[in-house]
Amino acid sequence: MAAAKERLDQLLKLAAEQRWALLACELTDLVLAWPQDYPGAMQAPAEALLEAALRQSDQATQAELAARMKGHPELPLRLLNILYLAAPAPLRREILMRNELDKDGETGEAPADAKTLLAAARNGTRDFAAALGRSAAIPRRTAEAILNDASGEALAVLCRGSGMDRATFSAIALLRGGDKLPLGVFDNVPARAAAKLVQFWRTHSAEPDTSQICAAE
Repeated sequence: MAAAKERLDQLLKLAAEQRWALLACELTDLVLAWPQDYPGAMQAPAEALLEAALRQSDQATQAELAARMKGHPELPLRLLNILYLAAPAPLRREILMRNELDKDGETGEAPADAKTLLAAARNGTRDFAAALGRSAAIPRRTAEAILNDASGEALAVLCRGSGMDRATFSAIALLRGGDKLPLGVFDNVPARAAAKLVQFWRTHSAEPDTSQICAAE
């Protein structure tokens, strides 16, 4: 118990210092191999703090940790959703399938402004990531990561999950992604999974919350 308390204090110190990448690595080690002598009441708050740390971490850190999280069905889906845009292809498929099968919550009804988005793509809008973020109601950082995804799957997820059809996705992909972006990826994205992931991108906060883990002391 003393060791758990000491480690908790170290984690909270990292959070207070906003050392998010190191905190995310430390918490991933802890969550993936929970010590038997640590109190169970501390596990859920630790996962909540890991969620906050992952949101604040850079994409390189997210990619490194995502590679370690493949094949861990015990992990909360919300943690994996944060890592989708940085995850390798096998984990992405795992995340989509878990979202497709997840029955908790609603997928929501909030279609993107496809007309405005297509106009921005056709007009060669310089800051297309900002236009994408506004039209789809997602954070700019998320929009940038989606546009930087060479596989096209992230854009397909956003389009399908925002109520856009294949033709709209294809037009945006060709106008902004170039002719090398695979258009057939749209058909391989499950509809419910896309809607749930888009809803997650729209609603999850970037503000870390350490109150829950503090309560576990």
